[in-house]
Order: sequence, then structure tokens, then C-alpha cells
Amino acid sequence: MFLRVMNNRWPSAALALALGCLLFVALPRCEAQNLVPNPSFEQLDTCPYSIGFQVGDRPIHWYSWLNSPDYFHSCAQAVNGVDTLVGVPRNGWTFQHAWEGSAYVGMYSWGLGDFREYVGAELLEPLVVGCTYQLRFRVNPAADGTYWLQDGGTACDNVGLLFTTGSNAWYTLEGPPFPFRNFAHLYTTFPVSDTVAWTLVEGAFVADSAYSHIVLGNFFADSLTTALPIGNPNPWTGVTYYLIDGVEVIPITPGCHGVGVPDLVGGTPVVRFEAGMIVVDQMQEPFIAQVLDMVGRVLETSHWRQVGTGTMRLPTHQGDYVLQLYGERSTFVKKFVVH
Repeated sequence: MFLRVMNNRWPSAALALALGCLLFVALPRCEAQNLVPNPSFEQLDTCPYSIGFQVGDRPIHWYSWLNSPDYFHSCAQAVNGVDTLVGVPRNGWTFQHAWEGSAYVGMYSWGLGDFREYVGAELLEPLVVGCTYQLRFRVNPAADGTYWLQDGGTACDNVGLLFTTGSNAWYTLEGPPFPFRNFAHLYTTFPVSDTVAWTLVEGAFVADSAYSHIVLGNFFADSLTTALPIGNPNPWTGVTYYLIDGVEVIPITPGCHGVGVPDLVGGTPVVRFEAGMIVVDQMQEPFIAQVLDMVGRVLETSHWRQVGTGTMRLPTHQGDYVLQLYGERSTFVKKFVVH
């Protein structure tokens, strides 16, 4: 495994995928997709109304795995005004726009006597042993919030991503402990202190187990973590809080397509693109079709109840997209490019 940390002040600079197959439309062996559900935390049941992952106050698919991390969304600011503690860009911890979209999560990452907060989710499918995956997430240290860290902030290393084979989700305000591993599959190797830009953390990982879940945070004890003040806060609070956005786990080994589902019953549909439309022929059963962008956001959904042919609109912006067809017995995935 290798680790690379870099700064990106523009979101587009952080989205260069190392997949040569993206130059063409729907090449058959280029069906890798992000295995992280709701990777930028945009999908929600209700607008966050309080600090902590309360019931109905967290992004869909994600849970607290320890203590009370926070969910931030611009809708909270729109509803409750600029003084809300969980708005975007202004909140109780910091002033920061989302890396993309309108949301991010945040958590204690160092200090308070080894106190930690984690968020976790189940992957769309387990990792395949021996397959290589591209891992990415974006971090930003909180500072100068409206309620906390008003006199500055703190940066630390070891903020990372960990895979597990089971869940530690807290479905109420309390749950099982999550002891320090003093290990992560991807993590920052120095204190990330840039409060203006989102910092991209990325690396490649060869799966050594069929990991089914992903969790975010600092999994190292305070004694193994280096922390530094951001700027010259007086007094130094000695508490580190990080925001995380744009989480990606993308299979890059040929044959590890990241779908994990059987071929369509009775054959594969024919997909073509014409006159701003996606046309699917030779459907063998009713389907739900979705178009997603490369960070997993659903852009278009259609319900095709007939067998045979169905159509839906192409995205209007240039870029790389994924078409997913869901039937009762099977799923089909195809990557395509809008020029």
C-alpha cells in the first residue's frame, strides 16, 4: 500500500481517476464504481437539526460507530439561520464550504484523553481478496467556529479510513465500544492544517480480507498521534476536530468490477446513446434505471415496468457516468462518457 497526500483548491483537480477506460463509451471491462454508499453525504432523510448523529439527523447509510460525530448540511442554515450549529458553510465548529454539494461530516480526532468519534457504513459489496482498490477521501481541520474553537484550532496526523468485516453501528445514542487499532488502511502522515482548501488523501490498497464496512476517523491513540496548533490560538485548546467529504473506494484490478451481481437472466441488454437519450433494448424483466456520477450521486431515476425497450435522458453536462439497471433477479452496470 502507498499513501499520497496532496492539496486541491479546486474540486475538479481532485477528481482525476486513474482509469484509462474512461476515454470511451461503455467499454466492457471498465465497470468499476465507487463502493461507498452516499460518499459525499448528500442523501438525507431529514435536515440535520442538532449536533450528533441523532435519529433522523444523519446521512443515509451512515451511522455513528463511536460517540457523537456530527452531520452538517446547508439546509440546516437555510431553515435555522446562520447561527445553527450544523449548517454549511457556517457552523459551530468552523466556516467551510462542502468539497462538493451541500454536506459533510465531522468528528473529534485527537485530545480529551483519547476521546474519539467515528462514522461508518456498509460497502455496496465486500472487497475481494487480492483485488487492488483506489482509496480517497478529503479532510479539512475545523477552526474559528461560532461556538467551539473560537480562538483557533488544532491539526493532527492519523486521520484515516479503516475497513472491517463487521458493523459497530450505534442505532441509538449508545452502542458498543470501538477500541484503538493503532492502524488504518489509509491515513494522513502529517497534521493537515490547511483550513481553506480540502486536502485529498489517497492511496492504493490490495484487499487481504473480504471487508464489508468502512469507518472514518483517527484510530491511533493520543500517544501515537502528533497534534499542532493551527495559527497561534491563545490559549491552545488542545482539541482536534476534522471534517470529511468525498469518500471513494474504487476497484482498479481487471475483473474486480465492483458490482458483485450476476449477469442478467436471459442475456445482456443492448445500451445505446442517441439524441440526448439513453436507449435500452432487449430487457428481460421490468427494471429501475439510475444514472450516477463518479462520486455516487444519483442524477436520474426511471422505472421501466415493461419488458423490451426503455429510454431515459442523458446528463446535460460533460463527464463520466454510470448506468445501473436493477431488476428483481439481476443487475447490470455500464459506464459511459458524455462529450
